[in-house]
Order: sequence, then C-alpha cells, then structure tokens
Amino acid sequence: MIARPLEEVWEYIADLRNDPQWCDKVVSVKQLVGDGPGPNTSYRVVHQPVRLKQSKELAVTVEEFEPPRRMRMREENGEGVFSVTYGLEQSHDLERSGEATRLTQRDRIEWKVPRPQVPMARRMVGRDIENQLLTLKSLLESGQAMSEENVGLAGLVQELDPA
Repeated sequence: MIARPLEEVWEYIADLRNDPQWCDKVVSVKQLVGDGPGPNTSYRVVHQPVRLKQSKELAVTVEEFEPPRRMRMREENGEGVFSVTYGLEQSHDLERSGEATRLTQRDRIEWKVPRPQVPMARRMVGRDIENQLLTLKSLLESGQAMSEENVGLAGLVQELDPA
C-alpha cells in the first residue's frame, strides 16, 4: 500500500523514464517510440542485473495502457522475455486518514537461460522486484520522487536559487 493518491502513483510509474529513480538495477532509459507514456511506446533500458557484471540492454514495449489502473509491458533481453503488468487500485490509508494506492506487479517470464539456472534467476528477480517496490513506496510517500519532466526544471530552479 502506497500512501499517495492513485493518479499520482500512476503518473510516476507509467513514465518508464522515472525507473532509474526507483529501480536500482536500471542505469538509463531512453524512449524510442511515442511522446511520453502511452500505448505502443517503446524504450531502450540499460540495466545491470548483476553487480560487477556488464550492463545489458532491455527492449521494452508498452502493450496495454489503461490509465490509471493497468499497464502491461513486454521486456526482452538475452536472458528472457518478461511480461510485466502493473495493477493499481484506490484505497484508503486508515492510519493517516488519506488516500492510498494498492500497486501490484505480476510477471510472466519465458527464460532463455539454461534450465538449471532458472530457480536462481527467479529468486534474484523476486528479490529485485521486492526492493524496487519498497524504494518506490518510500520515494512517493516522502515526496522525493520527481518525474522525468520535472528533473530538468528542478535543476534550473537550483541554479537560479543559490540558497
């Protein structure tokens, strides 16, 4: 449960260019097709799934886009084809008497790695997803999350205001 309104959570996760802020394995994201978040957009993601190993490219295409409730992406690299679905539901944070969002992530993976490596790969992916979702929750609830559009603006404001 993320103690932020549904639309705010959606706006942030729907723009994959924000991924480096909350996915520590993501080095960079470049949008190749489309203008901002939306259906049929595609991205080139550089990620480093294993520390001390070389970064890898991941081709990502948004296949379903139903604001602000659901998004499904196809991600592919040399290790597998991943179908990643985000589902969002509005709820209420009873402790804080405010809006909250329940975010679920479902993954279907067609592995390209040798069969004996699949159990370890599943554990690594599961651990990474858990860490990413905890980071996302922390960023959004603390107000530290910045959309890709606002990153440049924040830098400009900092340059103009030396304090």
